[in-house]
Amino acid sequence: MKTESQAQAGAAEAARYALMRRLVPVLRHHLVVDLQPIGLIYQVLDRKLNAGETGLAPIRESLARIDVLARKAVASSLDVVSWLAPDTEASTPLGSGVVDCLNMLRSNFTFRGFTVHNEVGDAPLRVPQAALREVLTGALIAATDGASGPVELTLRAHLSGIQAMVSIHTEPGTGEGIPNDMAYRALEWSDVQALAQVHAAHLVLDGEFVSVTLPARAPVAGPLSQAGAAAVQGGALAP
Repeated sequence: MKTESQAQAGAAEAARYALMRRLVPVLRHHLVVDLQPIGLIYQVLDRKLNAGETGLAPIRESLARIDVLARKAVASSLDVVSWLAPDTEASTPLGSGVVDCLNMLRSNFTFRGFTVHNEVGDAPLRVPQAALREVLTGALIAATDGASGPVELTLRAHLSGIQAMVSIHTEPGTGEGIPNDMAYRALEWSDVQALAQVHAAHLVLDGEFVSVTLPARAPVAGPLSQAGAAAVQGGALAP
């Protein structure tokens, strides 16, 4: 018979699998986007060589472009690996980490006519990268899977020296969009909650409002921001 901790770990693993399956189209794109131009450059260079255009300048130029694209392809591949097999010790600034999560969903949201207002900004507080990627991305998917039309999403951050809360507010949008084409099953809030539990994160659902609170990996000394202070006083950051 499984213990409670084993059951939680199993639920989180199933949720993580479902999340990664939903992200497969984007991860696949990240793997090939910088590799495809390399083949095109090779074909152009090959034609030039076969035509007797053996000047060193165009060859050097083509090789330089291939080198740049190869380096970008390596970086993209390593980033994909970090999503599939995250380093539990890695951390990321909250602001850039939120952008990473949104980038994973940008194409899907755009095709569906969604509008995203990212008001998190350049928040420098560092949080666990795997926790932010899995819980926040899962929350964004779960909050929008059931949408029958365009949605407006607004993301805000409330920071303290020891934790960060990212809030997601959804409301009906305007315009038109294509139906949601899921690469796998819909994500349930139970999936997101399972991921939050294994990452020591706190998930709150309140109608059109969702919040994800994460522990800071490197606490920042000093006074709270005005928004963070108000959130703490109101109990919004309490796990």
